[in-house]
Amino acid sequence: MTGPRRLGEQELKHLELLQSVISRLGSNSFVVKGWSITLSSVLIAVADRSPAWKPVTVTVAVAVGFWLLDGYYLRQERLFRTLYEKVVTGDDPPPALTMDAERYGGPVSWPGVLRSRPLLFCYGVLVVADSLLIIALG
Repeated sequence: MTGPRRLGEQELKHLELLQSVISRLGSNSFVVKGWSITLSSVLIAVADRSPAWKPVTVTVAVAVGFWLLDGYYLRQERLFRTLYEKVVTGDDPPPALTMDAERYGGPVSWPGVLRSRPLLFCYGVLVVADSLLIIALG
């Protein structure tokens, strides 16, 4: 029975670099969600002052745009996590200090990311609520 794999100095530095990217992508995702909710609320408040379906349609388009942007950040984060795991486990190790998560990370599908629970909960709720407002105002 073998013990845990010992990581070298270069591998530890690589993991630190990957972790900083993962943290930054997570922060970006959080900021995008905040802006999406704020901007949707402002656009709905504007639509409430003069009931019309056109401003609410813009709100749906904005929510979908933020959904795609957040999906990009989440997909990148997942790619970097798979690269991180490959460095830690030593299974099929990537080149030293590589940051090419697209090439050396595991497969992460766009549709799977866009349908993930966090994104569906945040943006799906916004899109459904805005769509109901369009129906109510139409």
